[in-house]
Amino acid sequence: MSAAGGGAGGRPEARLLTVALVAAVVGLPALIPGFILDDHRIVEQNELIRDFGRLPEIVSNGYWTVGDTPVPNLYRPLTILSFALNYAVGGLHPFGYRLVNLALHVLVSVLVYLLARRRLGGGGAPALLDPALVAGLLFAVHPVHTEVLGGIVGRAELLAAAGTLGCLLAFLRGRQAAETGGATAAWYTLAIACFVAGFLGKENGVAAPFLALLADLSPAGRRPAWRFHVASAAALAGCLGLRAWAIGGLNPSGFVHYIDNPIAHVDFVTGRLTALKVLAKYALLLVAPVRLSFDYSFDAIRLARSLLDPGALAGGALLVAWFLATAAAWKRAPQAAFALGFTGLALAPVANLLLPIGTIMAERALYLPSVGVCLLVGFIVDFEWNAPVGGGARPAPRAPARAVVAIVLVALALRSEVRLRDWMDDYTLFKSAQAVTPRSVRALFNYGSACEERGEDDEAIRVYRKASAIAPFFADANYNLAGVYARRGAWVDAVERYRAALAEQPGNVRYLVNLAHAQNGQGSPAEARRTLRRALDLDPRSDQAYTTLGAAELALHDPRAAVAAYTEALRLKPGNPDYLRNLALAQGEAGEAAAAVASYRRALEIRPDDPELLSELGLALLKAGDAGGALESLRRAASIAPGQPVVHYRLAQALEKNAQPEEAAAQYRESIRLAPSVPIPLRGLGLLLFRMGDRNGALEALEQAAALDGAGRVMDAESRAILDRLRRARRRSV
Repeated sequence: MSAAGGGAGGRPEARLLTVALVAAVVGLPALIPGFILDDHRIVEQNELIRDFGRLPEIVSNGYWTVGDTPVPNLYRPLTILSFALNYAVGGLHPFGYRLVNLALHVLVSVLVYLLARRRLGGGGAPALLDPALVAGLLFAVHPVHTEVLGGIVGRAELLAAAGTLGCLLAFLRGRQAAETGGATAAWYTLAIACFVAGFLGKENGVAAPFLALLADLSPAGRRPAWRFHVASAAALAGCLGLRAWAIGGLNPSGFVHYIDNPIAHVDFVTGRLTALKVLAKYALLLVAPVRLSFDYSFDAIRLARSLLDPGALAGGALLVAWFLATAAAWKRAPQAAFALGFTGLALAPVANLLLPIGTIMAERALYLPSVGVCLLVGFIVDFEWNAPVGGGARPAPRAPARAVVAIVLVALALRSEVRLRDWMDDYTLFKSAQAVTPRSVRALFNYGSACEERGEDDEAIRVYRKASAIAPFFADANYNLAGVYARRGAWVDAVERYRAALAEQPGNVRYLVNLAHAQNGQGSPAEARRTLRRALDLDPRSDQAYTTLGAAELALHDPRAAVAAYTEALRLKPGNPDYLRNLALAQGEAGEAAAAVASYRRALEIRPDDPELLSELGLALLKAGDAGGALESLRRAASIAPGQPVVHYRLAQALEKNAQPEEAAAQYRESIRLAPSVPIPLRGLGLLLFRMGDRNGALEALEQAAALDGAGRVMDAESRAILDRLRRARRRSV
């Protein structure tokens, strides 16, 4: 087999550069997209990364944030700090974040090559049969790594892997120094620093001290560096203590939703059998990464309810084979034993076998464990094609071997290129998952949300309904589906789905408020009021509940109660222009004209060019008797929004009050032009023309208004009387 560390001058450096270049070229498509999936909340919407003055909060809070609210869940302060550095340099432009990620992937690929070179050797082998080069290139191009590059939040995996590999390489360099009588303190200190950095990047960096111990024990027969291992154990204890201090415990993921990882919610045996089933799927992805998905949540992987479940049996067999192979290779082939041990130790924190984590399965979880697989492949290549044959007389045939290695690497690289195209945006990514994990409720839900954003409501309804059918207990699917129905005015369906969501989360105030909104739309304000009273019992500080209650009170013809509700909403959220507008409407209904005008003016101080506010202020001024002020406000509204028929209608009314009938008639006609099927401006024009003495014009306008007013809601007693009078006059003239 190949000798470690050999080779002609410059060859190792050239091969290292080859690994770096291939990793960079294959990953180039990952520089194109914007923020995707979890990037939105962890990067784009994360207030913590926008101010270095908040460094203490980064260290003392969890990884996730919702707006500016930290969620005590995962703990990855180094990852968040790296995003803060990105923000300081380039703001929220995704390219900078993605460029850093690609650079980190290149670095990790190089570190894999260096680790393989130290453990496998291969300096004297031909290029494509050099085990270190094969391991480095295989890692650089493997399609299972595309998730880490596809999302900016993949940086956590990159930092953990870089820290872990840096720890191993520094430790091995220290061991080498110890064996030759050199200084070791600097190398061991660097190793521990790399481990701490990796752990603070992502929790699976916890594997580093154990991997260092594995590297120290393999090959067997030498005395371990116990002082280093004790120091690394102390560093691990310190990291775990820091994590417990920051987020309140050692639990690796906090609360886990059943949808994301059912293993966390079932009995021990079912959970471990299912984890074995996932292990088999991981192995398949590493060997044949053909069908890739960003999500494997419920119900993409069925729970293994029996010892005879084929997936669980396959995973169990794989685990036994791994253990036996590692044991068999421990003395005979220490390089293979190290590669196998690396895979197992790196996979252990994310395999759901020891402790449930936040997801049942994720391709990103294979990023670090796949290093061991790449090392094993490098060993096999070296063993099969670089080992001497016939007692050392001649090497095995190499030309076919080089062709096989080249074909495999090129095929994997092309698959990575194709897969990265699925990560162009949320919609493309979520849609691609439908072909691979069609029963993944989370994937369906995310795809439905992306369809909503694109205005594809029919498709959104289809996938939300499918998600709800697979997991009726998944409240968010019913809630989003109800939102689509509400937007379409399908109030009965919206109410039904909001109730289904509330059946699973009866104390969710947001669900209650939206149910009340749908009940208002359905024409059931009394029910809406009861629903909102329940919401306010749960959360007396819900401004949205109060403003929705105001709408219900208006529908129940109790404007004073509506004023009280809107006033409370404003007290809870001062300066909200929409709440001020609602209050003004209620004040107008309650006969408080001056107060309504004042509320509209306060809203316009916040949104001075809002045509609806200007239009409604004009109407309020008309009711308050300020015709001149109304005219000024409505002229401004018409100049800002010339295409809104209601603005022209109200402007016509103001012009009438200001004794400008000709201009008023012109504005009525413009409103009619913009909304020809609406009877209200036709009635207004007819009455104005009647007062101006234009009997024929008045008759024509009122006839059209009456024809459009099938329900008889627009043509009041006065307008009907005038129309009858004009009709009689026309008959007499004939």
